[in-house]
Amino acid sequence: MKTITILVVDDEPSIRMGLAATIRRYGYTVLTAVNGDDGFLKARQFLPHLIISDVMMPHLNGFEMKQQMSVDPLLASIPFIFLTARTSNEDRLSGIRGGADDYVTKPFVIEELIARIEAVLRRVETEQERGREQMKQAAQGEMDKLRREVLQNFSHELRTPLSNVMMSLEMMINNKFKTVEDQQEFLQIAYSSADRMETLVADIIVLSDIDQHNLNLMRQVIDVEHHMLIPINRKLARYEDKALNFAHEITINGIIKAPRREFTQALLHLVDNACKFSPQGGTVKLTITSSENGGATIMVQDEGNGIPIDLQEKVFERFYQISQGDDREFQGLGVGLTIARAIFSSLGGEVKILDSHQGCCVLATLPDLRPEDLSYG
Repeated sequence: MKTITILVVDDEPSIRMGLAATIRRYGYTVLTAVNGDDGFLKARQFLPHLIISDVMMPHLNGFEMKQQMSVDPLLASIPFIFLTARTSNEDRLSGIRGGADDYVTKPFVIEELIARIEAVLRRVETEQERGREQMKQAAQGEMDKLRREVLQNFSHELRTPLSNVMMSLEMMINNKFKTVEDQQEFLQIAYSSADRMETLVADIIVLSDIDQHNLNLMRQVIDVEHHMLIPINRKLARYEDKALNFAHEITINGIIKAPRREFTQALLHLVDNACKFSPQGGTVKLTITSSENGGATIMVQDEGNGIPIDLQEKVFERFYQISQGDDREFQGLGVGLTIARAIFSSLGGEVKILDSHQGCCVLATLPDLRPEDLSYG
């Protein structure tokens, strides 16, 4: 059973000490404060479950202390029981209007006060449980919505390239082409669609590896041509109609070592995002500088609309893009930045969005080899 902490606020030492000693006998942890100012400070320091406060006190009186606490997000929800010698209905109404959960007049029978304490705490617990249940239902509703969007989007992302592959193969089987170029066009459609499906499957596999803490961490030598430029150029072919200008500046001061498949997958996602959000004819710039012992810094810049500061962490959340609903503008599952950050983080690095006057600038860091890293070659 959790310990309940009660703060007793009263400027009369005998009442304060006697009340605290009595309440302790019922199993509660009790703190005391000598006036409203002291009570406010103690409340902020200890965040009690309940406050029992006298009304008439020097400095802050009980009503003023409650009012001051009501505008403090940390203290506003703490329940209050007021103690006072005033017995008129007007005084009781003032206490209730002042935010009291209960109002006890002096002199009081201690058993009655304890009963009121227990009643207030039960009521608060019931309300909190109701709130937790409502939050749980709301979260479940959001999860169900996200699940539907994920499944709908996954179906669309898979069905479209699969249909293109099947259509192209059917055309090649059932038709005689007059020229090799005609046949080549359908081969290219089938190939690019299969490549898109392969990317989707690779993302699902790496997401599963992330969830199971099973990412490959074996660091091997990265070849600039085979593990960077060739895959990137293949990715750029998807954006041929945007007539993008791709510029790269790669400075190798020493070998780069990383898990090859995962490194390439993360790099492609960074470049793909830049291409996706670039305007027609825009420039995507890739800058890579290696360190001397396996590490590297990677910067990808585009000329798109950029990412607002308040969303610069949100975009790293899994499936964030598809939360925009059916009218989303761009293809993909919305996991590219999630995957890139997870891969670099697993190697002790990071991926973050930098402040930029134009477009979006993403920085990925791969640290040098550490003693605990697995390395081959």
